[in-house]
Amino acid sequence: MLDAATPGLSRTTGRAKLLLLRSVAPAETGRRAKALWSQLSLGCHYHLYELGPTYDQVRVWRAEAGGLVRELGN
Repeated sequence: MLDAATPGLSRTTGRAKLLLLRSVAPAETGRRAKALWSQLSLGCHYHLYELGPTYDQVRVWRAEAGGLVRELGN
């Protein structure tokens, strides 16, 4: 969806892609994508003194990512 909207998109940052998503997809989809990106980022960058994400959190994130991929693929 984004590739068709903007040539050369593969050379941009993830943040720029999330901002662009707001203009080419429904607002709710953009919000979900940004929220998921934030959760994944926090889950992947935790410190040694913090608990990492639980199995259930990762399972929910994976399901949400799959749903967004399907939704944006249409």
